[in-house]
Amino acid sequence: MPLDVATLLIIVAVVLLLGSLLAVRRVPQGFAFTVERFGRYVRTLEPGLCLVWPIAERIGARQDLRERHLRLALTDLVTRDRINVRSDAVCFYQIADAAKASYEVESLEDALRSLLGVMLRNQVGNLDLDALLGARARLGVELMNACEGVVSVWGVQLTRVELDTLQLPEALMDAVAKGRTTELERRASVLAAEGERRTARLKAEADRDASIMHAETGSRVAALEAEARERRAEAEARASLMLSRAVAEERPQTLSYLIARQYVDALQTLAASDNGRFVVMPLEHGGLSSSFDGIRALAEGAFADARAAGASGPAGAENTRDSAAASPSPASVRSFQPPDVDGRIG
Repeated sequence: MPLDVATLLIIVAVVLLLGSLLAVRRVPQGFAFTVERFGRYVRTLEPGLCLVWPIAERIGARQDLRERHLRLALTDLVTRDRINVRSDAVCFYQIADAAKASYEVESLEDALRSLLGVMLRNQVGNLDLDALLGARARLGVELMNACEGVVSVWGVQLTRVELDTLQLPEALMDAVAKGRTTELERRASVLAAEGERRTARLKAEADRDASIMHAETGSRVAALEAEARERRAEAEARASLMLSRAVAEERPQTLSYLIARQYVDALQTLAASDNGRFVVMPLEHGGLSSSFDGIRALAEGAFADARAAGASGPAGAENTRDSAAASPSPASVRSFQPPDVDGRIG
């Protein structure tokens, strides 16, 4: 029975719907799909909705473009100085070309693991144990650079390679620990010696500065003492000159005044001393009386000069009154008598 037009339209619609469902492909973010046409690679599908020809084309490989890591198991290694060690590594990589990663190598992870093991043996074999212990980070960079040329053919990009574990023989570990301890002790001794040397240098500098300051202070004190002695000598010279002039001018009253003043100062010093309660000494009444007579004569001469100056004018009279107010009267000078001293001072 022939089909009518409506049935044909329904059949065509169903075929188109099934074809569209088979032709539309959704690629997730972070992935890339390869497309094969009759078994041959033709293109790569990016994330999103993509179209493929049904029956003629199909999805070949699904590659994850996110960064992944690959751990290399513990591997026996031999250093350049013939020491057996064991080490493992961690490799971080990312697929840059989905087509090369799918068709240039059979098993990408196995190939990367084998390549890392071979390169690690080669790099460790070129280093001594001391260099290996002190250059683990640099060894990872060199290992990544050595593998870069090979993995680029596979469409893979290495981001970093790190050595995770490094195992040494127990005897060697004990020797290394002893060597480290000895090195630390040596460094501590060097630091202690350097500290003592700095302390000694600072102490020597402090002593030198103190000596310089002491010398400067001593020189200043000596200069001040010399200046004081010079001034005292000048004062004594002036006093001697005045005394010589008084003797030359035949003024015995001045000499008597000086002698009496020194006598009284000596008595005051003896009386103020705490070493003894009584001081017995001879005392000449006549000499002391003559000394006070000399003082009285000097005072009378001073008053006579003042009266002579006052007679010259009103200004002189005013000066005479001021001098009289400031100086004792002749009567008081005449009435002054030396104390009665019997030769004992308490």
